Amino acid sequence: MKPISLCLVQMGKTGLEVVDTYPDVLPKDVLQELTYKSMPLTAKPGDFASTSVRDLAFSSYIFELPSEGVERKNIGSLIAVYNSMEYNATSVKKAFTIVIDQLQHKNLLQIKVLEKILPNLFQGFKKGQFKIEISSVAKISFEFPDEDKDKDSLSSRVDNVSDDIWK
Repeated sequence: MKPISLCLVQMGKTGLEVVDTYPDVLPKDVLQELTYKSMPLTAKPGDFASTSVRDLAFSSYIFELPSEGVERKNIGSLIAVYNSMEYNATSVKKAFTIVIDQLQHKNLLQIKVLEKILPNLFQGFKKGQFKIEISSVAKISFEFPDEDKDKDSLSSRVDNVSDDIWK
């Protein structure tokens, strides 16, 4: 299943704030609720969670944002929002982890860079793969597992177990 929106949240000067959404299709009250559920008080970098807001489901990945001249580092969250819980949360976690790790490795983990790549990331989720070129030396790519293939594989395993039980 493809997300309906990707969101970027960070801890701002006045608390949690939505930095950007793509596409901007979520009502403000849903965004506000999503913001607080995506980054609980005990959140720390590397945390991943999946839950729901009203009739929507979402997965969020918490990461640390480098801050210059500040002792305490900031945290942010990448969020994928879906119409139902029928999506592969493990693939979302892998994709978000790869994006954040690659940006961090290339010293490009900044809110403005994440804002810039959010539309490309969304299109990648829709297509099942992304190849994002941030600069001439910074490229990020990921291919999502074929969901239909996974469903077929699960279906055949269930059939095999069922056959074994009734022998």
